[in-house]
Amino acid sequence: MSTYRGTFEHDSFLGWLNLFKIRRLQMLYNVGERPPYPVIISKPTVGDVLRNLNKADFGLFATVSFLGFFAARKSTLGLTTTEFVRQRGFSIAWNSIMMAGALFACMNSNNRLTGFVDNGLQWRRKEQRLNKYDFTSEFEEGTIWKFFRLR
Repeated sequence: MSTYRGTFEHDSFLGWLNLFKIRRLQMLYNVGERPPYPVIISKPTVGDVLRNLNKADFGLFATVSFLGFFAARKSTLGLTTTEFVRQRGFSIAWNSIMMAGALFACMNSNNRLTGFVDNGLQWRRKEQRLNKYDFTSEFEEGTIWKFFRLR
């Protein structure tokens, strides 16, 4: 168990359960805001994501595959055609569910690299907002572009 009550270590087999404890599901941050955890790689490649897979991602994949086996079996029992069609339907359903589990594991790894999921690191400063000066707002207010502002 982690130092926080009710959470798991980020690299344990059950670490993926911490995904249900995300309190701030904000994907776009305003100017000066940062993700909840330090960023390891801001734009990870597919190779970076695959190299970053750990026990939590494997646990997520294994759980989805295990539960998907029973879901695929249950969903194909109602097929009243030949045995071949039933077996083929089960194979397609279970492989699709396992691919979804692999996708969830890769998404978790990507979010860990970009700081949206606990990656074992902590910010040195606890403030959510960084102190930055916006150099363009004052200039923009004096031009016609202030009417075309997106934020």
